[in-house]
Amino acid sequence: MTWLNTGSISEKDAFNTLALDRQSAIDYGLRLPNDYPYHKTQFSQQALSMLSSLNDYDQYQVLREIVFISSHPSTPSSVKHSLNPFNRIYRTRYPFKQYHYLIRYKLSTDDKVIIEDILFDYQLIGKQPNSAAERTMMYHLDRVPNGPSYDKAKPGEEIEELAGAWQTPTPTTQISTAHAAVNGMKNDLDKAAWLMGTHADAAYQTDTIKAYTLFHNPSDNTGLDIIECAFDKRQGSKSHNAQHLAAVLAQRHHQGKATKWVAHSQGVIVFCAALEHYRLHYGDELKGQQLAVHGSGANIERLTRIAKSLGVKVHQPKNNPFDIVPNIAGSNDLSPCSLVLLAREQ
Repeated sequence: MTWLNTGSISEKDAFNTLALDRQSAIDYGLRLPNDYPYHKTQFSQQALSMLSSLNDYDQYQVLREIVFISSHPSTPSSVKHSLNPFNRIYRTRYPFKQYHYLIRYKLSTDDKVIIEDILFDYQLIGKQPNSAAERTMMYHLDRVPNGPSYDKAKPGEEIEELAGAWQTPTPTTQISTAHAAVNGMKNDLDKAAWLMGTHADAAYQTDTIKAYTLFHNPSDNTGLDIIECAFDKRQGSKSHNAQHLAAVLAQRHHQGKATKWVAHSQGVIVFCAALEHYRLHYGDELKGQQLAVHGSGANIERLTRIAKSLGVKVHQPKNNPFDIVPNIAGSNDLSPCSLVLLAREQ
């Protein structure tokens, strides 16, 4: 059995049920969809505890599935319990295999849908044999005691030592550190963990960083990553990565917590798209958030414009003048020199 719940409710109270109204939803920290069926759905205390523990993005994805279940309780996507035909198990329809929630529910005698439990597949957490199976999520990282830090340009052997500067990533649903990072393309969890710690050191050299939070942007493969980049650069809806990060930014805003972010390469594209999604769906200013940009895959003018409108401070970007990612992919330098460089790289 690889499914876990919060386990935070006593066995005595876990399956007491209640129906939500707008006020109780606010009390539990839930942002219900506009079409949520108040009169048709009830929750056990256990299910509400699990739902409340999720970040805004995951929470909303699960709630959308609950709305579907309420309208289609006998959907073929659900499986009847082998012993109790009133109990059903439903696996979410989210389009990516890295996202597995299981919703356990039953039908009452008056045809109400009672959500008994919400569970997450813990096998998705952490490094996977195939990096494409890694899930977008956050990890807390502590520096190894007396571990090396990046404070200046280093030779190859010292750079290799930085790979051992951080302890094993610990999954988390909330940021509890002053620093956070979003990685770029072709980074599995192991590489992203130490590389973004190095980027954080380089971005905030006077801070003596002992821990940071990684918002892990997993890599499917180069082709799919490029498609995802193009999707996030367009106007309109954004990738699930960007929507997820926007929910994290909203969470920090509601907590009144400041965060020093660093984003690298595709991570800058994701961050820019997250800000655009945030402005459209949340709207509040993000005071206390600041961003260091390294090797930007996003257009700096576009990024700084959206960041300024939300009160996010963007530090002077660090882009290598000979790097095709910020110059060409980010459209930050389309001079003849950059175009010649691109031709040489092909």
